[in-house]
Amino acid sequence: MKYRLFVPLALLAVGFVFLVQPAKSQDYSNIRIVRLSFVEGAVQYQRPGQDWEDASLNLPIQEGFALRTADGYAEVEFENSLTMRLGTNSTVGFTILALLDGGRVTRLTISQGTAIISAKLGRADAVSVAVANLSMKVPHKGGFRVDVSPTESWVTVSRGKIEVDSGSGTVTSLGSGHTLHEDASGSGSPEIARSLAPDAFDKWVSHREDAVNSAQSGTADVLSSRGYTVGFADLYNYGLWSYLPGIGAAWMPYGMGAGWMPFVNGQWQFMGGTGWNWVSGEPWGWLPYHFGSWVNAPGMGWAWLPVGANSWMPATASWVQVNNQLGWIPNAPPQTSKPTQAQQAAAPATVILAGQGASGAIRAGSHVPLAQAGMSMRAVPAPSPRFIAPVSQPTQTMTPVTGSAGASTSVQPAPTPLTRGVNAPASLRTPSVSAAQPRLAGLRSAPAPVLAPHSLPAPAISRGASVGGFSGGFGGAHGGGGGVGMNTAGSARGPGASAHGPTMGSASRSGGFSGRSSAGHR
Repeated sequence: MKYRLFVPLALLAVGFVFLVQPAKSQDYSNIRIVRLSFVEGAVQYQRPGQDWEDASLNLPIQEGFALRTADGYAEVEFENSLTMRLGTNSTVGFTILALLDGGRVTRLTISQGTAIISAKLGRADAVSVAVANLSMKVPHKGGFRVDVSPTESWVTVSRGKIEVDSGSGTVTSLGSGHTLHEDASGSGSPEIARSLAPDAFDKWVSHREDAVNSAQSGTADVLSSRGYTVGFADLYNYGLWSYLPGIGAAWMPYGMGAGWMPFVNGQWQFMGGTGWNWVSGEPWGWLPYHFGSWVNAPGMGWAWLPVGANSWMPATASWVQVNNQLGWIPNAPPQTSKPTQAQQAAAPATVILAGQGASGAIRAGSHVPLAQAGMSMRAVPAPSPRFIAPVSQPTQTMTPVTGSAGASTSVQPAPTPLTRGVNAPASLRTPSVSAAQPRLAGLRSAPAPVLAPHSLPAPAISRGASVGGFSGGFGGAHGGGGGVGMNTAGSARGPGASAHGPTMGSASRSGGFSGRSSAGHR
């Protein structure tokens, strides 16, 4: 039997006292919100005009970026239910990420390797993919696979129907279960054949989609959003929804010691247009660090609340200065006139001082309790892009910030659950890259340079049915429920986004949650 717990909307809207009132942030509703949602093995990214850098989980991706894999795999989630997964030895350029006439315009350039794309787009969205001498229009609901070698390209449709414009000037409507092949010169007519059976990479994508869809559905019992669901599955897999007395419904990550606090495991990276973004190293670290707010519940530890920031922001934290040192503090929920004693006690009470990271990043340094004698603190603007930390400032000091001495080694007591939880599941690993086999060997010629995974992937994690949830939560901007509306894109393009940025050709940079079937036959 499935139970649903209804929490009064007034409880969800309850506010807390801000110890530091953050400066009013700019409007980020007119930018594209794209993240690197899965990384395994060697994956790198490149900003326009910059060198290649190692890519980390939850990296925000912007127009003009490029992403490449070596012996690794990557997954990119777009905010409009568009997902791309890259196999080994693959390179993709994010040529256009724009907003236009109420829709999201996306153009990807795949210069080598293998990519599987799943889409469930809005009516005004438009997605296209360029591959050597082929250009494809992505269907509003469907999925397909692209394989690119230096001499040939293949497009395989698993769901829906796509239009393929070939280098020979031929426009082909390619349906599910079919593969189109063309050489890189585009001199001949494209060849169309029935698709072969799915390989290990196809099967891994299918398993991952099933697992993500299941987790997303489970989280939807608690949070609701008509326009944004990126990161919902992370919350389901890696934490537990609970009711905190005097505070309300909150989410807590699994297995964190009482000394853990947010905004420590990760780093600040400066991104053009949005400034300093917090890039978390935690597998669930997207939604809680860009929406909502944080509390430090007495006797429980840190928890994330779905109230506060109701649209995407670079981080749910505010910059402060403590005795002439730069730091940050997690954002508390909105202020109310009569906060309860529990709400006051749960307000953030520790500042994380800024330490120098690699390649201009900012990492967490030591932790300073706000009650420390002789300490003065004030809110300050974000630092300049070329921040330099004081030489004397130690980095990555894991000082206990809650509980008594030695609390950092103990586990937080389990709060009252709202949904059934088990230990966080092991991540769905990608197929082994130790061996490879040709893809599409049944066609006229096989793309020998395009190597597909060999071994079978781990099975999808089976989750039990959710036993709870509550109305409200993240309600869409136009939806009911009275929760937090997560506004991620406006109908018009704002200062933070351009319709056409630097165009990334296939040569110059080479060096969503949707659908249930893989890019091949199920």
